[in-house]
Amino acid sequence: MPAIHKTKEEIAALFHEKVPGVDYTDNVDALIQIGRKVLRQKFLEADIGLSGVNFAIAETGTLCLVENEGNGRMCTTTPPVHIAITGIEKIVEKLEHIPPLLSLLTRSATGQNISTYFNMISSPRQPGEKDGPSEVHLVLLDNGRSQAYADEQLRKTLQCIRCGACMNHCPVYTRIGGHAYGTTYPGPIGKIISPHMLGLEATSTMATASSLCGACGEVCPVKIPIPDLLMRLREEAFSKPHANPSMVGQGAAYSRLMTSVWRGWAAVYRSPFLYGIATWLGSRFAWLVPARQGAWTSVRVPLKPASKRLRDMLKERG
Repeated sequence: MPAIHKTKEEIAALFHEKVPGVDYTDNVDALIQIGRKVLRQKFLEADIGLSGVNFAIAETGTLCLVENEGNGRMCTTTPPVHIAITGIEKIVEKLEHIPPLLSLLTRSATGQNISTYFNMISSPRQPGEKDGPSEVHLVLLDNGRSQAYADEQLRKTLQCIRCGACMNHCPVYTRIGGHAYGTTYPGPIGKIISPHMLGLEATSTMATASSLCGACGEVCPVKIPIPDLLMRLREEAFSKPHANPSMVGQGAAYSRLMTSVWRGWAAVYRSPFLYGIATWLGSRFAWLVPARQGAWTSVRVPLKPASKRLRDMLKERG
């Protein structure tokens, strides 16, 4: 899955180039065995293992890791030191809260009743135990999360359990892929969580890369209102900067010209009289529309008003 954007031939060439003594082969089973042999040796030689955390249980101090490959378990048990890094929103109060969250995560992510591996780490290796690290360290990350939590609407972003269901159903993400977003978190969830971590100066356009079809909100197992949050972030990014912003970079995409244009557009669409005049002028002077319209016409035909308005066509038909 981490290399889902690579073909087996590309993986074969990479292994042949980078792994000493490996001949080129595009046999998938052989490639898997090569990867296992090399990676397991790396785990055995490593001094420190780094992992994320799916859920951290405050009641027992237990770290829960959900995975299907086994690399997470190798990372947390083989090296002598395990360092776990997690966002502060991953903390769950009690152990009894984990089963429903695990069920939601696995069913929404891969359709499984339970993943292949569900690791629960409550301490370093104890006397008499044969494996496990001698030290376990937990790093709690804020990185903009407390900013989201401070706002009653935006804090819903932190309900995410990282299942990926929103990405699987997003028509934008499924066509452009994760690399196009330029952040750690792509897709619908990336559009609403990255602005808190990176600021709206770097992510002001992400909230607009959505058709607002609502599919992400419908499939979210923890009911995050992603379309509503996208609208809120658009408002934060494009509204006039003010003294007490609720987000870092508020107003980063504000433009007086664009604000004036949209206010004019709204005024025309609110008034039947003005709308009628605008459409009449558009149909009569369509020849003035430029053939080149920026990035739009690099892959599409120019936008051009119809030669006849719908109301005129209806009048002709009686």
